[in-house]
Amino acid sequence: MEALINDYIKNVLSITTSIHCVGDAMIDEYYDVKISRISPEYPIPVMLCNNKFISKPGGVANVALQFKYLNAKVKLITFPDSHAYNIFKDNSLELLSNDYVEAKLPIKRRFLDNDIQVAPRLDIEFPNCGLHDIEQNLIHNINQKIINNIEKPNVAILSDYDKGFFNNKNYINVYKKLNVKTIVDPKIGNLDKWKYCSIFKPNKNEARILSGFEDWQKQAKYFYRYLKCEAVIITDAGNGIKGIYKNQFFEYNPQVETNVKSVIGAGDCFASYLASAFALGYNPLDAAKIAYHAGLIYVTKSANSPVSLLELANTKLVNPELLRYRDFKLVFTNGCFDILHPGHIETLKFAKSKGDKLVLALNSDSSIKKIKGDSRPILNLSDRIKILSSIDCVDYIVSFEEETPFELINIICPDVLVKGGDYNHTNLVGSNLVNEVYFSEYVSGNSSTNLINKLNKILL
Repeated sequence: MEALINDYIKNVLSITTSIHCVGDAMIDEYYDVKISRISPEYPIPVMLCNNKFISKPGGVANVALQFKYLNAKVKLITFPDSHAYNIFKDNSLELLSNDYVEAKLPIKRRFLDNDIQVAPRLDIEFPNCGLHDIEQNLIHNINQKIINNIEKPNVAILSDYDKGFFNNKNYINVYKKLNVKTIVDPKIGNLDKWKYCSIFKPNKNEARILSGFEDWQKQAKYFYRYLKCEAVIITDAGNGIKGIYKNQFFEYNPQVETNVKSVIGAGDCFASYLASAFALGYNPLDAAKIAYHAGLIYVTKSANSPVSLLELANTKLVNPELLRYRDFKLVFTNGCFDILHPGHIETLKFAKSKGDKLVLALNSDSSIKKIKGDSRPILNLSDRIKILSSIDCVDYIVSFEEETPFELINIICPDVLVKGGDYNHTNLVGSNLVNEVYFSEYVSGNSSTNLINKLNKILL
């Protein structure tokens, strides 16, 4: 699986895909509250709220949001709502069109105390998002004209949350005429509108109700034959995925220990990674495996937070380009770290204190020889990486062949640059590329060169 994920990451970095996210969008609101007491009116908690809340894209808009780190050009196709439009725009989501009839998208309000939901969710909805049939048809006709006149996507995801978007239009036919692959994430309802989709992706409960069968193999075969699709993928939360592809059943349930924080939108994350991999040419089964591992990461994060390729890689030794796609404050430090000593450890601890994550850039063996001569390094790069990977404060490791890390800093774009206190504070390489520069305190007498000289005297 590691080889598959690494291959996928390499392809994401080198190939830009085009994705259409079509369906029911919503707004997810998260209110920060404190439980102050039990109400004297009724035995329920009283929530104290200072009106501090955040609004995030929900439904198919959350699917679109999950492509944030996946090098994709994404267009969101949904009912227009000016309030939602501003939220989507704040999250860099591009709507196909927003210049027509005004809808009222559903709002889901959640009340959290220390990230724990402490009250029932409050949903605010209008039938069919407040739109009449004529208004819906107008929107769909405009969408179809635009879809037919822009660059066609690699994949279209059709996300049905039963809020009215798919009542009056068969988008499978729209994309089939363009020879575009489609992924359907269904809700309960008529299956006919999903005929000839490429991948049909119900969850366990949806598969049971839509097919009328309890056995997953009967469910998968029923959908496969009825819809004439390329693959059926049934998701079962943390219990893996199963389905049918090329008329063969499959099951995938890796035993991975996961500390679940929130399952809100986990299916959206799965759908986005499935589409990303499918758009890159991976077959539905391999694409589903990649998506499942992304979902395992998603549920460990705050709701609606996209999974980065860096998280999917799950290793300290990373491709430098992955570090550009992040949502945390990154500190950069570099050096040979030939023979580890207390001065190194203090520098690394100091560097980590200046941000959220620390990346350590190591001079390659050839780079060290250019700087220090043919007798160095004492430890080769592979050994240095093994040793430094065991240090808790080091989050990521990269290496570079040049004598200075300037090009590497230019690629990574860190927020902070840290160097040891023995370095010249002027004209520091890369200082013009970052917002903050710090120098750690110099630990006198500690250097790899001094240690090597001491050992040479002993040996002589």
